[in-house]
Amino acid sequence: MTPLPLADRYARFRDAVFSGVAEALPGFAEPMTEMELQSLWFAGAFGHEFTTTDDKAVRIADFGVWNSGAGPDFTGCAIVIEGQTLRGDIELDPDARDWERHAHGANENFNRVVLHLFLHAPQERFYTRTSQHHAVPQVLLHAGMLPEGIKPKPHLAQARLGRCAAPLREMEAARVQSIIESAAQHRLDLKSRRLHRNVAAQGREQAIYQALAQTLGYRKNQQPFVILSQRLPLKKIIQMDAAKREAWLFGISGFLEGVRSDDTEPATRSYLRQLWSEWWKLRGGVERWLDDRHLLRWKLNAIRPGNHPQRRLGALAAMLCSWPSIITPLADATRWSQAAWRETLLSLTHDFWSTHYTLLAEATAKPVALIGETRVQEMLANVAYPLLVPERTRLWAEYLELPALLDNQKVRRAVMRLFGDDTRGHDFTKKLHHQQGLLQIYEDFCLEDDSACADCPFPERLKEWS
Repeated sequence: MTPLPLADRYARFRDAVFSGVAEALPGFAEPMTEMELQSLWFAGAFGHEFTTTDDKAVRIADFGVWNSGAGPDFTGCAIVIEGQTLRGDIELDPDARDWERHAHGANENFNRVVLHLFLHAPQERFYTRTSQHHAVPQVLLHAGMLPEGIKPKPHLAQARLGRCAAPLREMEAARVQSIIESAAQHRLDLKSRRLHRNVAAQGREQAIYQALAQTLGYRKNQQPFVILSQRLPLKKIIQMDAAKREAWLFGISGFLEGVRSDDTEPATRSYLRQLWSEWWKLRGGVERWLDDRHLLRWKLNAIRPGNHPQRRLGALAAMLCSWPSIITPLADATRWSQAAWRETLLSLTHDFWSTHYTLLAEATAKPVALIGETRVQEMLANVAYPLLVPERTRLWAEYLELPALLDNQKVRRAVMRLFGDDTRGHDFTKKLHHQQGLLQIYEDFCLEDDSACADCPFPERLKEWS
């Protein structure tokens, strides 16, 4: 990938600001479930090359598939350890001792495990062995292996004027634009690195499918969409007819459990019958994913009807029906056309979901767009340009022209802290890259500061930006 010079410039400036400042030990920004950890691993977020607990080099050649039945977490994997290729399964546990706690060592289903991953281990040496008494290579994972920004920071800085507003007010607009644009390019570079890690782990089309699915989750349900797209990989689901594909999507999501079509309109009853006519034949093979421990955790409170994850699944189903038109411009940067790709997404329709917000909702009076302008903008910002700009850097100029269609609480707080009542604050929110740059500065400085702005080094170091 071609490096982006402004991104590197901003990163060097940020590192210089914090030089000499004590850093916390690497760790996760917030607790994660075992399912979330498995999802990060499967996406290649921890990387491909590791050192086992007995100092042997190991490389993941094939991440395999996420197991839906009894046995290890991932099956059909391949690892290369000291030049020798081993094919089998991979088990990921929060703690090394979970191997014995869950009786994996006595379970024949785990005899093909070739790698045991964990995040915690006892001080005394712990060995992983199968029921055949074969030693299993071990790798200790830690948060420091993850790329920057993989987990969002869980808090917000106070919505008030920051000390950085004074030096920013004195800077000419071109210098302010320069630092915001550089921060935006750094943010896009971080997204690009994460996306291309997934490409390396799962292949280009699967990585794109997963990233697009994630954008359909909006803020609250991104993780369930990621896991769903990992459990139902593109190469499997794209081969199905539309009816079977949607049965898989809504069945494995858990949305068909307990749903009854009594007293619903004819269109709803017909659609549910269509889903269940396929799902009842498939359900028995994925019962592991439907138990309480592995069931997807959807957040449904305070969600607008149009953003309900059931409707977003309907949009994903429509995208898969038009997949060739969606993937072709993203498969090769030289074939990219923003206008054509945007039109493809905006024109998607579905016989049921174009007029329904949930499985049991009444039909709307008129069809409603499955994917609107603001969602397309999110896909451009988080998938298309992070994927393509490093491969064709001239697209950066095209990215700079994207308008900002929506803001959010973090953007508003960033503007308040950096600009206050300075009218230029509004000028620096008109473009998408403005918002992206402000978010990066807010996260790098405002959210890293725990002194209520008093000891943040950013204001004093702004004069060094030229």
